[in-house]
Amino acid sequence: MRRAGVACTYAALVGVACSSSSSSGSSGLSPNVIALPADNVAEVSVDYGLPNIGYLNGLFATVTVCVPGSTSECQTIDHVLVDTGSSGLLLLGSVLTLSLPALTDDKGATLAECTQLISGSLWGPLRSADFSIANEQAKNLAIEVVEESTYPMPTSCTGTNYGDPNDLGANGILGVRTSLQDCGPPCSAAVGRGSENPGIYYACSSVATDGCQPTAVSLAQQLSNPVAFFSQDNNGTIIELPAIPEEGAPSVLGSLVFGIGTRDNNGLGQATVIPIDLGAMFTTKYPTNGNAVTAFIDSGSNATYFLDSGTTHIPTCFSAKYPEVSAFYCPTSTQNLTARILDYTGQVGLNVNFGVANALNLSQYNFAFDDLAGPSGAPSSGTGFPSSYFDWGLPFFFGRNVFTPIEGEVTTGHAGPFVAF
Repeated sequence: MRRAGVACTYAALVGVACSSSSSSGSSGLSPNVIALPADNVAEVSVDYGLPNIGYLNGLFATVTVCVPGSTSECQTIDHVLVDTGSSGLLLLGSVLTLSLPALTDDKGATLAECTQLISGSLWGPLRSADFSIANEQAKNLAIEVVEESTYPMPTSCTGTNYGDPNDLGANGILGVRTSLQDCGPPCSAAVGRGSENPGIYYACSSVATDGCQPTAVSLAQQLSNPVAFFSQDNNGTIIELPAIPEEGAPSVLGSLVFGIGTRDNNGLGQATVIPIDLGAMFTTKYPTNGNAVTAFIDSGSNATYFLDSGTTHIPTCFSAKYPEVSAFYCPTSTQNLTARILDYTGQVGLNVNFGVANALNLSQYNFAFDDLAGPSGAPSSGTGFPSSYFDWGLPFFFGRNVFTPIEGEVTTGHAGPFVAF
């Protein structure tokens, strides 16, 4: 399942105070090394985002997709959100100009997916495409084209629909989570009473309302982390972003490195390894002696989303003009906090410092912040996600190299699954 956080575009904060006295949430970190250009390195950026839309703390990459087997029918698409909280490539149909072949079941029905986010859903048919980024390629990759024009979104696909660029704030999502598939064996099980199949994949036999019905889909046809299908450097990724000033930055350049321990530029080095469960989860305690809650590292979330105002005693934001800011915390002054990250068994742990700034006081001229935070909030219906969690979003990545190896792959002697930083 997708675990991207609430997409909050920059428009939510335009016009509010434009000064900041925030303290960096990445204080105390050693300077991290950003990989130099190489054929296993793609440039990523945190910037304004899509023209006339904007995005706070969006990590973007540029990808190329082609009609399978073609070198001329290709399209390069920028501002695709890099998401360690999901697996697979999704592109908005309003952006895609290629005619890609449909993936079908054994009866010829087109396959589609209702991709669940914490805050909503994305709907669209599955297509096959050749995919490339940097000098890495994946052939005949199953992707989701997010649109309703081919088949109407079924009523069973619940939650806010993020299928429009104004809502998603990006042209697509590149999911590089530790899980190989976005669902895995449960979605290949028969649908029915007592089944473990969550019903997120559909077979579409007509364009009538609810002409798409939940179905079982093989692992080979599910959305999957594209990196696993590269011919080399295919065991995981590293997101490398520099530390940023206390007041934030208008833009930040970093690297998305493919492979872990496959070259001189992608070794684990002194990174701390945190074992995770098969759902890519570990735990976090805040305060450090508090109760442990489900946690995950998610570059697709634009803030550190954790607990609720009643638990943290940090007020949320209020603006009659911009009600969207209620998704963030607004303390009277920047809070410099410490949480304890533990592996999923509660054995391996370390303390992590992070900041929580008043979101209404963040500079309106900057788009990258390491101290933007908010309450975890209630997940949308259908996600099966806990009501209380710790989402280490993009602020966690500034000043760190964050490793996300793919399950089942060999990575420098460490047994997975795990994350490292």
